Order: sequence, then C-alpha cells, then structure tokens
Amino acid sequence: MKFNFNNKSSLQILFGAALILLIPNLVLDIIDNKNNSISSKTELSSAEIDSLFRLSLHSFGLLDDWIKESKSSKLDKSYKVKIPKDLSIPVILVEINSNFWESEVTISSVEKIFSGRTILEIKSKDEIKLRADFDYDKSIFRSAGTAAFILENFELSSFEDSLLLDIPEPYSPLLIPSTENLILCKFIIDKQKTFSLLLNDDIPELKYKLKDSYSQNRLKGSLLSIINDFSSATYFFIDDRSDLFNSSVFSYLKDELVKRKIKILKLSNLQKLDFSEINVLISSFDTFMKNTREGESITFLISADNFIHLLPEIMSYGKIGYKIVHPSETLPE
Repeated sequence: MKFNFNNKSSLQILFGAALILLIPNLVLDIIDNKNNSISSKTELSSAEIDSLFRLSLHSFGLLDDWIKESKSSKLDKSYKVKIPKDLSIPVILVEINSNFWESEVTISSVEKIFSGRTILEIKSKDEIKLRADFDYDKSIFRSAGTAAFILENFELSSFEDSLLLDIPEPYSPLLIPSTENLILCKFIIDKQKTFSLLLNDDIPELKYKLKDSYSQNRLKGSLLSIINDFSSATYFFIDDRSDLFNSSVFSYLKDELVKRKIKILKLSNLQKLDFSEINVLISSFDTFMKNTREGESITFLISADNFIHLLPEIMSYGKIGYKIVHPSETLPE
C-alpha cells in the first residue's frame, strides 16, 4: 500500500535521512523479503474498503451525521466528512493509513486549504474506489467528559519504571513524606512532572511523623519539615479514613496548612480503581468513563502498576474525544 501527503516535504526529508542511515542494514532483507511482502498484501472489495474507512472515522468518535455520502456516478463511494476543531485531519489520515497497511490499495491526499480542507482518495488497481472531502466544522463537538489520574504506590525501582515519567499522558504521583520520596520528587520535577503528597498514619520517619500524642510544638515541627521539603507538591491529601484525620490534632494541622495557602483535600474525593483482575479493572474504568458526560470530570486514584495496564484503554478514550488532563484541572481549588 502506498501513502503520501502533499505539503509534507520536511517530513519526507527527515524520513529520507533516516532511511539513508539504515540502508546498509536493510538492503539484503528487502531483497530477500520483497516477494513475500508483495504477496502478503490483501486485496479488498469496494464494500470492504468502505467499511474499513468508516471504521477508521468511528474510532475517533465521529458521528454518522458528520459522514455524509455524496452521490457520484463515477465512484463507488464519495463522502463529505465534517471534523470537529478538537481533532486534527492529519491524525485521521494517519489512522486510515494504519488500518489499510496490509491492504493492496494506494492512499493519497491533497490539502486544498492550509491546515484545513483535505481530499483523500483510496485506489485499488489504479481505480479510485473511495474519495472523501474532509473539512473542519466549528459547529460540531465530540461529547465526552474529562478524566485525570493520581498514582499511588509510585516508585522507580527499575529502568522500566522510570519510563513511566516519559509518557505524554498527564498524571500526578501521590507520595508519602519520607527521605526516599524526597529524592524521588526531585527526579519527578526534573522530568517536568508534578506530584502530590499524602498525609496518613503510615509516614515512616520521625522527622515527618504526625501523631495525636505529639505536643503542638512537635506537630508543628514535623509539619514544617514536610512543607519545606515537599514545597513543590501540587496538592496535600489527607486520608480521611486514617486515625490522623479523626484525631483531635487534625483541625490544628489543617489550619496551619490553610494559613500557608496550601491546598488540602480528602482522599475520598478521588474515585479509586483498585482491582487485581485486569478485566475487572478495565470494565470498571469503562463504566466510569461512559458515565462521565461533557462538562463533567472524574479524578481516579490508581496504583502505578494498574495505570500502566490501563494505558491502552486511556489512550482509546482520548482518541474518541475524552479529555485526559492533569488533576489540577479536575480537582476543586
């Protein structure tokens, strides 16, 4: 299958440069596999081309009302497709290309207006089987909610763990005050990410520990150590099921935080996704997302491991129009 975009010369130059570097290692493989590659391509009927094209559009949450068929005596299928402004036409074209990758078709596109109207053609045996006219429409919107993620049990015990900080999806690790996490939060900041802090009964070190039995001076000392060492935290959370929250000293601690204009929120404000079975995790996440409508938001509390398992599903929802944002955009001030 062939695929080309007009007005993409810079990308072609970069691709060409990369190809030159790879040629010495690829020439023999290309020669050996040429015949196999050609024979592996699948020939599609007009109906199959049409079905795969529409499937590509629906994967972005486009409604049937936005995909209008135009009558043409010369073509099997012709469409005018309206695109909401929050979606990029080039992104759709890449998806179509990907879905037809194993097919014996040629795909080409021409951008009629810069960053706007684009004509796509799909050919089979040099015959145009489908043409689509894509254009943006300011009056249409993909109706979907907003989601954010706070990650508990976040650690970097291996190189694979550190790669989590390089993914583009926004999230905020939730850390308990400790010397180890002080080092971790600096690494998170260096990666241009943010973190939040959790106050509970499990703070391990005396420097940061908060207990009902402590005097007010000792409590203030621990709290100031936390505030000074973790000053970059976006939010402070309190575990409202903890003994600390239900103790007589919590109101004092809260007043001290508020006095310093530090946001403190209850952990119960977050929707916890805590399932050991991956299927149950995905099913529960799907239910919450589908019940989150346009203008509504939900903030999940999830372990770092479960977040990794859920990433493909999260990206799928982002693809159809759900907004995946940083927790600061969904949590109350």
